[in-house]
Amino acid sequence: MKRTTATLKNSLWSFLQQFILCILSFASRKAMLWAIGIEGVGLNGLFSNVLTFLTLAELGMGTAIVYNLFDPLARRAKDEICELMSFYRKAYHIIALAIAVFGALLIPLFPFIIKGVSYEWSYIILVYVLFLFQTVSSYFFTYKRSLLAADQRQFTVAAVDIVFKILTVLLGIVALVFTRNFVIYLSVLIVMGNANNIYVARKVDKAYPYIKDTARRLPEYKRDSIFKNVRDIFLSRVSWTITTSTDMVLISSMVGTKDVGLYSNYTIVINTLTGLVEQLLGAMSGSIGNLLVTEKADYVEQVLRRLNFLMYFISAFACSSLISLLNPLIALWLGDFTLPMSIVFMCVFNFFLWTYRAPLWRMVGFSGLFDDDKNISVFGAVVNIVVSLILGWKLGMFGILIGTAVSLTLQFVLKCDLFYSDFLKIPFSRSMKRFSLYSALVLLNMSITYFLCSQVSLSNPYAAFGVMMLICAAVPNAVNCALFWRTDEFSYFKDLLINMLRKTST
Repeated sequence: MKRTTATLKNSLWSFLQQFILCILSFASRKAMLWAIGIEGVGLNGLFSNVLTFLTLAELGMGTAIVYNLFDPLARRAKDEICELMSFYRKAYHIIALAIAVFGALLIPLFPFIIKGVSYEWSYIILVYVLFLFQTVSSYFFTYKRSLLAADQRQFTVAAVDIVFKILTVLLGIVALVFTRNFVIYLSVLIVMGNANNIYVARKVDKAYPYIKDTARRLPEYKRDSIFKNVRDIFLSRVSWTITTSTDMVLISSMVGTKDVGLYSNYTIVINTLTGLVEQLLGAMSGSIGNLLVTEKADYVEQVLRRLNFLMYFISAFACSSLISLLNPLIALWLGDFTLPMSIVFMCVFNFFLWTYRAPLWRMVGFSGLFDDDKNISVFGAVVNIVVSLILGWKLGMFGILIGTAVSLTLQFVLKCDLFYSDFLKIPFSRSMKRFSLYSALVLLNMSITYFLCSQVSLSNPYAAFGVMMLICAAVPNAVNCALFWRTDEFSYFKDLLINMLRKTST
């Protein structure tokens, strides 16, 4: 009950935050495109991906923090918690310095990955340095958030996060509209981001005053265990980052930086939805860790099966909407900046793969199977690079996105085998059958919804878009309710929703 309550609280705040940011991000992107043009938007997308690579210097320490805090937090062992947090504090200061150094070393490579832009190189480097500073400065505070995540208490700072993020987006829009200066815009993001992190860090210090004792030293055997886990997690993070964050770099170098701008218009919509899923699962992180530590394999598998169904239900609705509405939305929102439907389809299908695999990834990450997991991640990264390069030269952006889909599918199958065989000790064949069924049903939902939306022919584009939204809201949800009404998974979430509504009304 405690796990469910904590998860619901964290989830509700996360969804509220992501919904508000979704609305604001559309206005922010419109202002950015107007103020700095498609080239500036392309640089923004490219540098965001480059900085994702640099955060690999974090070595997977964040996952190690949460994993190692589950047990002492469950026992309320303050001395152990203090030792771990003191160790992580020092580690993150070193990580921040490493990211700054590695980030500076990347600057000479820019002529090879930035193509087709008219900016002076001095301006490009200044923009990049601001991106780098924004990332480095966050590492002096971020590790304290991990304590809240492990203790299932993210909701205690959610309201403050929402306020800061709303102010950040609004001030950023004001900066773009009145100055049309990307440097000032980035400066606003840096100031507001650090103010948010400082506030949360002080909140954590107040809630856990004993972690201020930084003189405590972690025993050597614990450090050795953490370093071993970090090594394995790091390889997994490198591989996962290659799988998910190379698309824009490859598009920039093989197709053109302006095309990154076009693609990033789509990713801002898709990433908003993936953010919702990430917020939901992030809210569950502490509960999942506690589940793996305290419950038997059969119950863990039941929870995973329910989470897989939830991810399917969400992604079936989202994918049906995205395939039908993305191009009309881009046209209404930004103008003539649409991509071919073949590329839109790959973007949407990759979203399904990313969403469906998420619960399994979380459980593998918190199960301690770091050693075997890293081999799967490395294999997936190699497959992604090889397939993306081969098909990218032949098919351009479409081929690069196929490489990502192939990699995600292979990694899901292998990680599913690992988790079921080594942790749950039960066959994984039923999980594969569910994955195949859900994949086919997502494609069916997408096809039906897209066909019905394509029949809408109204002279007013806004009215047509409104009708298509209604179709997208009704069709996939009606189909899936009819198909799964009598299943255990559907009944579980139906009863959970009814109980939530009853508690809200009383």
